[in-house]
Amino acid sequence: MILHPQSQGFVAILQSAHAFLAFQIAEHWGNRLTPRPAPRPEVLAAALLHDAGWDGREAPRLDAERRPLAFDTIPEGEHEAIWASSVERTAVCGRYARYLVSHHVSGLAAMGPDERHRGFLADQEALRERLRLELGDDPRYRAALGTGADDVNRAVVRFADALAVHLARGAEGDALFPDLPRRGGSAPLAVRKVAERTYRLRPWPLVGCRLDVTTEGVQLPAREFLDEASLRAAWEQAPTVRITWTLLAPGAPAD
Repeated sequence: MILHPQSQGFVAILQSAHAFLAFQIAEHWGNRLTPRPAPRPEVLAAALLHDAGWDGREAPRLDAERRPLAFDTIPEGEHEAIWASSVERTAVCGRYARYLVSHHVSGLAAMGPDERHRGFLADQEALRERLRLELGDDPRYRAALGTGADDVNRAVVRFADALAVHLARGAEGDALFPDLPRRGGSAPLAVRKVAERTYRLRPWPLVGCRLDVTTEGVQLPAREFLDEASLRAAWEQAPTVRITWTLLAPGAPAD
């Protein structure tokens, strides 16, 4: 889960609820200067299911500071099973969606020390090689795999995930995400908070000049809990709330 701070507590956003944010961003991806995903349905499926391996694994737990255990504070040894499950669950939407999620989780695994996930990374590379051979015989995917379209598709999943995490965390400062695909090259994507749950993106990678995205979470009344029993009790009684964020193009009004 991702903990979205509030004055008296958190809204706990489960990973698949966060992935729903990523889906909404991916659904509106592309304009005359930012390449669109193709084939679009599989890219949207990958954005929606890239965290599906978390389903059923997010029972309320506490970290060392007695805060609810979030996605970035779970024990390191639990990550590989979650990533592998995400890849397998995405397979129901097709081999190319599975291939995209394999690329995505491998990128996450590669962020750690080289030795930590070596076996997992090798297994995922072997899976993708097999999928590439199979998909190369299918006209629907041959063009994407043989051109820069595959790079764009993987970037859409990566950026949609990164932006969704940034929003769900309630990030206050500016952020810079490298290697946004653009017509004729790439550029860093700058994200700046301009109002409560409102962020301006430069360069603008989406359709139109404004996008409102939304998801739901569990509204917890405190940021720290005495023990896991009290966290579970609070969780069972907590209301479900909906949060909306606004993304703006340069020059678009914030009102």
